[in-house]
Amino acid sequence: MLFATARELLGNVARHARATRLRVALRDTGTAVILEVQDDGVGLDPGLLSGRLAEGHIGLASQRTRVEALGGTMELLPVERGTRVRVTVPVTDRPASSDRAAGAPATEAP
Repeated sequence: MLFATARELLGNVARHARATRLRVALRDTGTAVILEVQDDGVGLDPGLLSGRLAEGHIGLASQRTRVEALGGTMELLPVERGTRVRVTVPVTDRPASSDRAAGAPATEAP
């Protein structure tokens, strides 16, 4: 689900933001996984997301619905320029023998 949400957010940046910089962060807090995507583009009106699904635009609005169905949140956060979206999804099933400490990256790149 987070992959699909990240893909939608990144696609929106590519299609609409006219951004020159993009930052993506994925963090495991131990109780939740947090995805943040921020760009320096034209920005997005925070009130826009709520009405998009009703208008038939299903991208971000449908991702928000999926996130909320898992008990999570999707927030549009204020930034000086561009858009910053934070998606927080609670972790409900974590193996008791997890070797990865809370706060460690969910995956590590070479």
